[in-house]
Amino acid sequence: MPDLDAVQKKPELNDIAWLQAMLARNTRTAYLKAYGAPQDLAAFRQQVPLTSYEELQAQWLPRVLAGEPSVLFDGLPCAYERTGGSSGGAKLIPFSTWGLLDFQAAINPWLGSVVSTRSITGLVYLATSPATRKSEHINGIPVGLPDGAYLGEQWGRWIAQRSAVPLALMAEPSVDVWREKTLASLRAAHDLEMISIWSPTFFLRLLDDLPAADKLWPKLKLISCWASAESSGPAAELQARLSHAQLQPKGLLSTECVVTVPDEPDLPVLTHHGFFEFENPQGLFLRDELIPGTSYTVIATTASGLYRYRTGDMVLCKGYTESKQPILEFQGRSGIASDLVGEKLTEAFVSEALRGIRGFRFLTPIRQASCYVLVTDEDAVVDLTDIEARLCVNPQYAYARALGQLKPLQHRPVRQLYDRYVSTQVDRGVRLADVKPVALIPNFSWID
Repeated sequence: MPDLDAVQKKPELNDIAWLQAMLARNTRTAYLKAYGAPQDLAAFRQQVPLTSYEELQAQWLPRVLAGEPSVLFDGLPCAYERTGGSSGGAKLIPFSTWGLLDFQAAINPWLGSVVSTRSITGLVYLATSPATRKSEHINGIPVGLPDGAYLGEQWGRWIAQRSAVPLALMAEPSVDVWREKTLASLRAAHDLEMISIWSPTFFLRLLDDLPAADKLWPKLKLISCWASAESSGPAAELQARLSHAQLQPKGLLSTECVVTVPDEPDLPVLTHHGFFEFENPQGLFLRDELIPGTSYTVIATTASGLYRYRTGDMVLCKGYTESKQPILEFQGRSGIASDLVGEKLTEAFVSEALRGIRGFRFLTPIRQASCYVLVTDEDAVVDLTDIEARLCVNPQYAYARALGQLKPLQHRPVRQLYDRYVSTQVDRGVRLADVKPVALIPNFSWID
């Protein structure tokens, strides 16, 4: 087992100290030199503008992809990773070695804590995906990292020794073979004690072929998975099916960065391994300036060359821990929005409107018909009048409906909806275990 005491007692970096060290390390990069190579917090916030993926893609990422060193961070990327593209097209994110170390520094204390406090000594299952993506390199740099790379050598070895499913399955290209062998391994894992996955829906699909799983894994102690926003319903279903284990909500982790990590009371607490600002219509705020009960979008600065980067993640400040760390609940993606006639529906708003509908479901516009359609599994029970009333809480939507600019909400049940959604995402290069359910799809063409 890795040195848990060392992991847990390692003093957390102050985020200002983290920022200054990162600025000093990257002071000669093309990006920071373009903005005066700031060296402290005040200069950084004054000189470096907020940015987006589209702005980086237009000017800076082509230079990185062409093999030019020290564009966004010192040296060359150690890897690239593709995002799921839930708010648009898939994004290609470069990783620096320091960025990967920050990821490990944010995650590993959580892993050490749950292993120690829950006395995990048996088997563990960490979500693994089949190798549905073709091997890809850009100027010799790999696109995609093995799951173990995010944990580091010590914890990667610890996981490999206790994994309920052979890690070699990550090289299996056939989804059917991967699924069959994963299920066989899970059926035989009678001393399974911990499950760590991303999407609860991913594991619910495996449980469909593992009846009476609560009796199959009597020693199961902990399930770690997404449990906020669109994952809240599936997480509740997973907890009900494995009620003898504790379900711990995962923090806010994305390809770009780690924002929050659960602390011991299972609260999502802002990490120190990065520099974060928070934006709402009243302005920009630092971590100690957040007001409980207020929503913000996350602005992240990372060691992998994202400076004051709009992540598109919306969070609600739920208060502060005793050590004054903000507790932030993920609410959805601000980057997912639909606007046919000025109604400007966001995913967070639609997610709330669809709360209570069981199973995977989403809203999507039909531009030619000037209306929205609620897409659900074929057996879902839906009260369209009630859902439309909730959408009309948005005054622009209500106004457009009153004027007839928007036609009444429609309902389309679809057989095996989630399986079709997953298939589409995997075809786009998203790893199976990383597929995220969404409440709003602004553009889609795969249903018909």
